[in-house]
Amino acid sequence: MSTPAAVAAKAESVDRDGVPDGFQPPSFYRPEVLQGGYTRLTVSLPSDGLEVVHKALVAAMGAPLKLLYVQLTDRDAGTQLPKPRQLVAIELSAERVADVLTRFRALVYEDGRHQIWIRGPMGEQIVLEEIGMLYAYPDDLLFRDVLEAHGVQEGSGETLAERDYIRVRFDAENDAQEGELIEELHLVEWAG
Repeated sequence: MSTPAAVAAKAESVDRDGVPDGFQPPSFYRPEVLQGGYTRLTVSLPSDGLEVVHKALVAAMGAPLKLLYVQLTDRDAGTQLPKPRQLVAIELSAERVADVLTRFRALVYEDGRHQIWIRGPMGEQIVLEEIGMLYAYPDDLLFRDVLEAHGVQEGSGETLAERDYIRVRFDAENDAQEGELIEELHLVEWAG
């Protein structure tokens, strides 16, 4: 798996007192069947592999794409939002989404104030959570092939999402990027 320059993790596992406990997310994916018979792949990755794998999964989807930006924390106010703010853009080209993911990479891949959901024309979607977990819907051979081509094998183990205590990273330097990303994609509030 090729990796970009050193990156800060969106979140890290800590003990009850908030001290990092040394847990490093392993690299693997596992299939899951959800209520209602829906399928997905849960993807665990160390922070240095997140950007490359996420972009590859998104690139594997057809266009036009929809992007849902779910703001969980208002970093300026210093509070978690009581109800996440959902902003959406539709009819996006794959090139435009790839460009935005690259230009706003610090916000997207190193900051835990949000989730990003990207949906393709057939209902397939990739979810990047605030803690750096990835979910690919549905469990499809296309997504499995992309993961395996990037060295991510089917397996099992504990993910960051299953840890008792997690500290999410917020970086003040990304405040401006968040506003620029919203403006760049013409994201609009969605009551959803």
